[in-house]
Amino acid sequence: MNVIILLFSLLSSYMSPSAQREEVPAAFFSMEPQAVLAFERHTVPDPYISSFDSLAGAALFTSTEELLLNKGTPLNIAPDPWQECLEYHYADMTAGICGGIVTYVHVDPAQAGLYGLRLNGVSLNPAADNVRELLGNPDFIADDGDVYIRGSAALKIYRNPFTGEWDGIDLFDANAS
Repeated sequence: MNVIILLFSLLSSYMSPSAQREEVPAAFFSMEPQAVLAFERHTVPDPYISSFDSLAGAALFTSTEELLLNKGTPLNIAPDPWQECLEYHYADMTAGICGGIVTYVHVDPAQAGLYGLRLNGVSLNPAADNVRELLGNPDFIADDGDVYIRGSAALKIYRNPFTGEWDGIDLFDANAS
């Protein structure tokens, strides 16, 4: 009998009737709990340019028709002095067209001074030297300038060997040269 009483006493906590459920006001669930962040991280966009698409609003590897749609009628069309191609001269840049495709874009300091210089839509200023911030270290340093390569595109900033000032900038097909 003592065993039965012992069993009932041990199991009584499991067999007692459940307590009445309290009703929770609906307003309790409509409020969101306040959360406190342990830290807050402000992300600043990385200025580094990891690919080369366009220079002065002219996209590399686009068709002549696309160039004309984006830039309009050129001021002058002349033969390229180095290749059997054409150069489309605009006020803010020159585009080399070979086989109906833009194979290079050139901007000189005077054009950049008047119209600004934008690489992939980002302002680039070789005179103020924000180049390292945007492009990092050059992939090659030539006698006449610095070369940066991204995929099949290359950017060369020509520099005067005596003064170090930039003389021009080219965006071109890295596989063509």
